[in-house]
Amino acid sequence: MISDRVGTGFGLSYLFLSPEYQGNTSFFSFLLIGFSFGGLTMAFHSYSYMRLASRFPFLAMVNKPFVRFCINNSIIPTTFIIFFLVRIIRFQRMEEFESWLNVFLFSSGFLVGFFLFVGVALLYFFPINKNLFELKWYKEDKSARNDRWVSFGKRNRIKVKGVNKQRLYWYIGRRGRVQQCRSTKHYAQSLLQSVFDQNRISTTVFEVVTILAFVGVGLFGGATFLDVPAGVSVVLLMTILLMLLSALMSWLRFWAYPTIILCFLVMNYLSKTVDMFKFQTQAYGLSYDHPAVYSDSAIYNLSKNVDVRNEDYYHYISYLESWKKRTGESKPLLVVVNTSGGGSRSAAWVFQVLRVCDSLSNFKSSKHIAMITGASGGTVGASYYRSLLLENYQTRKVDFSDGKYFEEISQDLLNKLAFAASTNDLFFRYQSSFENSDYSYDRAMAFESDLNENTGQRLNKPLRYYRVFEKKGIIPNLILTPSVVNDARRIMISSLGLSFMMDSASPSPETNQVQEDIDIHLLLKRQKSDKLRLSSALRMNASFPYVLPMTSLPTKPEIQLMDAGARDNFGTKLTVRWLKVLESWISKNTRGVVILQIRDNKRIMYNEQTRSFGLFDKFTAPISNVFSNFPRIQDYDQDELLSLALDKYDVPVQMVNLNLRELQKDRISLSWHLTKREKLKVLAAIKRSSNVKEFERYRKLIENSK
Repeated sequence: MISDRVGTGFGLSYLFLSPEYQGNTSFFSFLLIGFSFGGLTMAFHSYSYMRLASRFPFLAMVNKPFVRFCINNSIIPTTFIIFFLVRIIRFQRMEEFESWLNVFLFSSGFLVGFFLFVGVALLYFFPINKNLFELKWYKEDKSARNDRWVSFGKRNRIKVKGVNKQRLYWYIGRRGRVQQCRSTKHYAQSLLQSVFDQNRISTTVFEVVTILAFVGVGLFGGATFLDVPAGVSVVLLMTILLMLLSALMSWLRFWAYPTIILCFLVMNYLSKTVDMFKFQTQAYGLSYDHPAVYSDSAIYNLSKNVDVRNEDYYHYISYLESWKKRTGESKPLLVVVNTSGGGSRSAAWVFQVLRVCDSLSNFKSSKHIAMITGASGGTVGASYYRSLLLENYQTRKVDFSDGKYFEEISQDLLNKLAFAASTNDLFFRYQSSFENSDYSYDRAMAFESDLNENTGQRLNKPLRYYRVFEKKGIIPNLILTPSVVNDARRIMISSLGLSFMMDSASPSPETNQVQEDIDIHLLLKRQKSDKLRLSSALRMNASFPYVLPMTSLPTKPEIQLMDAGARDNFGTKLTVRWLKVLESWISKNTRGVVILQIRDNKRIMYNEQTRSFGLFDKFTAPISNVFSNFPRIQDYDQDELLSLALDKYDVPVQMVNLNLRELQKDRISLSWHLTKREKLKVLAAIKRSSNVKEFERYRKLIENSK
């Protein structure tokens, strides 16, 4: 990860080379990174000692055997530290444009943190780490206590090897001198074994205490002071796992791996049968007391409710009439915004594009937007801009030219999430109260908490709060479509009812049809769907696999939701459905439709080349092709869908495309964390010639709509 060979597109190396604490890259943020790597280094030494020390019986005779082992086992850690410092210096100078003084402070912070943890560990080992001669004296002086200590270590002991062999090793001794070890033939194996047993126990105690300390910190999850850099959380997780493996291998030996597998199987069984172990990630605001029935027949029965469909359609047409009235035009241009997924880069890009569109059109653009949809980070940025439009309507105090709003939407969302994942999600979850309901604290809650804090709580409101303003046409309608993992359907989430957009065909074998899109208010009305927080809906729409957990809905059987991009990364499918269902009203009341597609990547990058396949590629390509070409496959399918569905549409439909990245080398992380340089790249993309042309074309379309 540090060398940028793994996770390049996700910006994993940036989490270590430019860590942020409390929104700043500083001496302290690097100190935390160094402290975490110090822990990982000691975990590496502990594991190595457990596995290898028995092969070097001469260690029993040297002063402080474990400490001496660590010194001689430090080739890999030392090489890594040097490599990491070089990477820090290069990255901070070339990517972050930091001064030499700051680079020196950052590097110093890393070293201080690293040696701080190592120093604390050595303070523990120095008093209790004894060699053969010290242990012999200790045994004579405190025999009773020593007998208990050594007898405890006899169980499943790892026997010292090579005691009677004459092989002599060279090692780094006192004062850094390289010297040859002495023979151990004249010492009894039991005496050498007792030294190893004693050090093995003290090392295990250190590992267990360290693990418990790290896990205990998880009890304070959500506290601001624990928003440690995400890189710290990654290293913390690696440290915990390595120390756990070391302790298990030390005491269970060959049974360690079967025990680990058995624990996973037991936990999997308990998670399905015992309530205490059923860890759910919930959607905040929904009631989970009485689950709704989820089945083909139940969904069909809901969809064929003509009264509800007609009522929802009437209310939606009423919204469109209000939208039309606010444009001040008899036949306005209707704009549909499609946003792509892409984490924080898409959120920041979509926000900035919408801001520039309004700036160029004297805020006519936002008045012409009737519907917003899409996936992941793009909908987060669009929702935030929509919330600012609402706030400006209410207070008249929002200065859209103020750069603080861009900084808010592009702030880090990964630190708290990563820390929760490495502590709370891994070991335990405690309950957090919200509107008289208890929800498990996990990385989803951590992410949502950060999102609401960064955006000034503007998104932390129930869907019904926005309904009033949407009906008046003050803000555009937002439709989110997270994917159902269980059966690949989609849940339509909006302030307004969308049952009229559901397919009412019977799911019987004769028709061979199913309802693909389900209105959340129709499915979960009794579960208080109108109280669902918008921030939770956005989080479900942006649940990139493994980064954010799948969200459970209160249904029976329980269904899980994940990122909308799994089905439609741009909102094209929903847009086509929306335009077809509302075609009659649109043809009579508008002069045309513009689909404003705000993408994080250009369809085909400039200078993109098709690579040749080698022998190995021919084995991996059939599988890797599905993942690497997934966005492009969606583009092909959706372009064809638009062409077929809108070719004979009653009014003209035009596309405006604004792309963040157009070159492969325009690297901006697909992550919930952006560096300062990446934020500058997002702002600079606005002025790219291709985007300037599209902005101008869009402005003319808006101005000519009168």
